[in-house]
Amino acid sequence: MCIIYNIHFLTDMAGSIVEDRYRMLLHIRGIVLKKRIILALFAVSLLISSLFYVPVMANSGQKTIFYIEDGVSTPYTTSANTVADFLNEHGIILALRDTLNMEYSDVLATGSKVEVKRGFHVNVSIDGVSEKFKISRNTSIGTFIRLFETEKNKKFYYTGSLVPILVPGDTVFFRAFREETIKEESEIAFETQKIETAELVIGTEDVSQEGRPGKKITTYKALFLGDEEHSRELISEVIEPEPLPEIILIGTAQPTPTPTPTQRPAPTASSGGSGAGASNAAGFSYSRVYTMVATAYTAGPESTGKSPGMPGYGITASGMRVRHGVVAVDPRVIPLGTRLYVEGYGYSIAADTGGAIKGNRIDVYMEKLSDAYRWGRRTVKVYVLS
Repeated sequence: MCIIYNIHFLTDMAGSIVEDRYRMLLHIRGIVLKKRIILALFAVSLLISSLFYVPVMANSGQKTIFYIEDGVSTPYTTSANTVADFLNEHGIILALRDTLNMEYSDVLATGSKVEVKRGFHVNVSIDGVSEKFKISRNTSIGTFIRLFETEKNKKFYYTGSLVPILVPGDTVFFRAFREETIKEESEIAFETQKIETAELVIGTEDVSQEGRPGKKITTYKALFLGDEEHSRELISEVIEPEPLPEIILIGTAQPTPTPTPTQRPAPTASSGGSGAGASNAAGFSYSRVYTMVATAYTAGPESTGKSPGMPGYGITASGMRVRHGVVAVDPRVIPLGTRLYVEGYGYSIAADTGGAIKGNRIDVYMEKLSDAYRWGRRTVKVYVLS
């Protein structure tokens, strides 16, 4: 019996120990489970708080600024970063002559003041005719006049002060200028040039080129008030024609004796001319003599096709002005500038040419057309002076 009792006792004790351990295990598991639940709840709370994190951060960009228009201030809570963003956000548009106290790119901060001053119209009276013109606030009359004249592209007459600041309802009174284009002509005197030449005898001179004054045309833009000229502005100056200088040739050559009527040069060659050596049989030295057909011409239109006042009138092919003693030759026979003696005409200089003067032909200059007709056409001796 004792043994059986002990076995039951041991059995009960072992079961009690197992039960206690089981309960302890359950208790431990419960603690672990609670911790897991707590950790799970903490994780969920973190997740939930993270969902609200972005809006909270976004709300941190909000700022309160003040929008002022024509002196009236209104607070705004905005997330706009720049002035341009704020104006676009609220549909605020600036028109011509409106002013803004900040740049569009300026960054906004809490307390920023965005101020817009709207432009306004003033009355403008021009010789009693009224119109309106928009300006910015704090615009002086002087600035207004500059803007108004620039837009109208013309000048106006104003007699008041330029300093006062214009306000809505003001009227500015103008008088309109009458604009005229004025042209003035003035004469430009010509110069006189004197040139020495061995083609003329000492003590003589010849006007090789007549002087001609020039003309200057000056154009102005003039402003009139009524019939009184107020101001003028130079537009252009044109010189047309240019002054033409007077050219006077001064003789430097020693005089050559004039042959007497009884002296006649003795020809030593045929009509084609002679060339070897020199002769002074007639009282003057010559190196060659030609027999030529001589005609006469004048400076007029009958001979040259030119009338007084026309360009080149009275000017020879060599540039010398025509005068008695000037003859036209064929330069292939007698070079220009050659000093000659023409029978029946006198001492001459080859200074001109002519379309019909070819070969052994010569054209002598006459001042009068009647003298040229009287000369006619004749055969003469032409001496090339040494």
